[in-house]
Amino acid sequence: MAVFEYKALNRRGKTQKGMLESDSERLARQQLRDQGLTPIALQEIQAKTSKTADGSAKFLQSQLAVADLALFTRELHTLLDAGTPLNQALKALTEQAEKKVMMRFIRSLHAKVGEGYSLTQALQKAPYKVPSDYIAIIQAGEHSGHLTEVMSRLADTIEQREQLNKKLKTALIYPVLMVVVSIAIVLFLMVYVVPKVVTVFDNMQQTLPPLTQGLLTTSDFVQANWGWIGLALISVWLLYRWLLSREKSRYRIHQIWLRLPGARKFLLYSAAARWARTFGVLLASGVPVRDAMAISAEVMTLEPLKASVMNMVELVRQGKSVHYSMQQSKVFPPLLLNLVGTGEGKGQLHSMLLRGAQHYENEVENAASTLVSLIEPILIMVMGAVVLVIVLAIMLPIFEMNQMIG
Repeated sequence: MAVFEYKALNRRGKTQKGMLESDSERLARQQLRDQGLTPIALQEIQAKTSKTADGSAKFLQSQLAVADLALFTRELHTLLDAGTPLNQALKALTEQAEKKVMMRFIRSLHAKVGEGYSLTQALQKAPYKVPSDYIAIIQAGEHSGHLTEVMSRLADTIEQREQLNKKLKTALIYPVLMVVVSIAIVLFLMVYVVPKVVTVFDNMQQTLPPLTQGLLTTSDFVQANWGWIGLALISVWLLYRWLLSREKSRYRIHQIWLRLPGARKFLLYSAAARWARTFGVLLASGVPVRDAMAISAEVMTLEPLKASVMNMVELVRQGKSVHYSMQQSKVFPPLLLNLVGTGEGKGQLHSMLLRGAQHYENEVENAASTLVSLIEPILIMVMGAVVLVIVLAIMLPIFEMNQMIG
């Protein structure tokens, strides 16, 4: 009897890990389902194999960058589509890999496949973490005998995900840079310029206006306590990260995010697009609806949405339709609901999910562009007002001095 290490989702959408004994992988998956768990990853373990090739524990593994995984998937698909055997294709990719991380990753896959493992098993035993939906799609392709076609869909999915991430990051570069530069300018004025200018007026024993006195007090406080201020900011950030690492507090923080008027629509559309694309590709690859839905929950980065998808899995398990379960979740936008309803009725659920994913990916891009176009003038006005206050605080004593002289 073999021992398996598993990762599964329970009925509340929480990730559960552990080990169990079973005669085969198929029976192990059935055991998990009988316990009300939906398996995400299942790996047979043997003596001395609970660690990766370099001896590092599984939980210490780092995950591959999306861009690297996208490039690897596209190149592997190209070679397989040209008729290159899997083992030879992996060997070729090992030889042309430029990054050490990818060289080690692909070399590991090549070695495992050479030993007789399937690509799915090789990915599960790789020295770097691979997303569970990625492994599930590969496994479906191997079981159906259509690995090349599945690799093409998978490459398209990851590339689309990476392109969306790049566009969002690019859109945010200018506002973030503007904030950083503005803060640097204000700190420079407060710490170096204001004290020197005000010292001149102090030497002349001139009474300073309230605005100038307030600015000088603020400047003195920043200079005297900059270390404590920095420590406080770092402490707040670390506390925030710690809260995000705990399941209950992370759930509440994500609930707050989803209640923000400006962010709710953006977050829901982004989550809907990513979920629909993953779910659609899994279905197109031959993964059963219930398993595909459970695996797609893993791409939901917001805990309330992940819990909603797991509630949908339970409804589907009870015999309800995907469309009905989505309606009950009350988190998906109307257009996607209509597309899913139409797709289920015509037996084209996966194609309608992919169509909906494309629509909402475009919506997310447009929303990001609109958000940035709104943020930019607001930032300019806010930072302009701050600089204006500082300039007035410096100029007011000069005006008063001129009036006294006059």
